[in-house]
Amino acid sequence: MILEEQFLKDSAYSDVTVKELQILTLVHTLGTCRATDIAKNQKLVLSTITITLNRLEDKGYIECKRSTADRRVTHIILTSKGDELCATHREFFHTITDNLFDSVYGTTENKLAGELATLHDSLENMK
Repeated sequence: MILEEQFLKDSAYSDVTVKELQILTLVHTLGTCRATDIAKNQKLVLSTITITLNRLEDKGYIECKRSTADRRVTHIILTSKGDELCATHREFFHTITDNLFDSVYGTTENKLAGELATLHDSLENMK
């Protein structure tokens, strides 16, 4: 979570909290959804989700649209600003993942090369 906090702080999206980012990412994953869907997924009460969604709507990251079939139902949709944040967040994590794998595999290859060199030296000494 510290990485996400730093990501948000250093980006153009410093007005978003980590919890809000998690909700935005979920909305991006689910597509158009309802507050109830988010509450169930996050295992939070609906009132907590509603407060967060209202903040995100005020900041321009989501749009809440009433259903034409049932006025009690509100659909949550990401705005272009919300889509941009999710794309930037996804790129951030791809970079972190790539760097992590590079360091792990680089380390493994170095260790393997070192072990092979030691084995080679041992075999050479046996001659």
